[in-house]
Amino acid sequence: MVTEFAGHALHLFVTSLVSLWVIVDPPGNILAYLTLSAGFDPEAARDLARRACLFSFLVLTTFIVAGRLILAFFGITLPAFQIAGGLILFRIAFDMLEARGHFHRLDTSSSLVAEDYRDIALVPLAVPLLSGPGAISTILVLTSRSRNLMEDGLIFLALGLVMLSTYAAFRFAEPLLGLLRETGIRLLTRLMGLILAALAVQFILDGLRAAFSRFP
Repeated sequence: MVTEFAGHALHLFVTSLVSLWVIVDPPGNILAYLTLSAGFDPEAARDLARRACLFSFLVLTTFIVAGRLILAFFGITLPAFQIAGGLILFRIAFDMLEARGHFHRLDTSSSLVAEDYRDIALVPLAVPLLSGPGAISTILVLTSRSRNLMEDGLIFLALGLVMLSTYAAFRFAEPLLGLLRETGIRLLTRLMGLILAALAVQFILDGLRAAFSRFP
């Protein structure tokens, strides 16, 4: 029993860490960060990165805490949301594989102008670039798989690690961009899209298994 419990907790933590890192996509958001922080002095740029990651962390933490309440309020069963969330994430994964929409990095970064926003750390960096619908759906799917407060804490820990890695990516954005270049970011985005697609299918299968297990 203890081994099964520990195994489930470890699996949830690893799944949370991988799926959140893929959907938040720290390397892929480097271009957007550099565009929005252009002309900032180093201290202001670091403050922008800190605030964006903090805002994103707070937004997603809200859904870790209130995820089950939200589903219960709307009368949505956990298997139903696992299936719906998996379908949403699969659609996002397909966009990553095709480099479309938000994941077309050149188009996204070139269309961002800092003067268009009152607080660029909150909008558009934290929301929707870091904690958009995909990240929120991922959090809700993960909390639907959590069985107790300790496992909620593991999702919280995974989110914290992802946000720390995002801050590090922003903090060293220029050297990383020089290392990865646009081609490398495109390749990495497609690779992460493939991983996210596999995770999305697994979420759907788990939801279907849980739904049909209720029938004799």
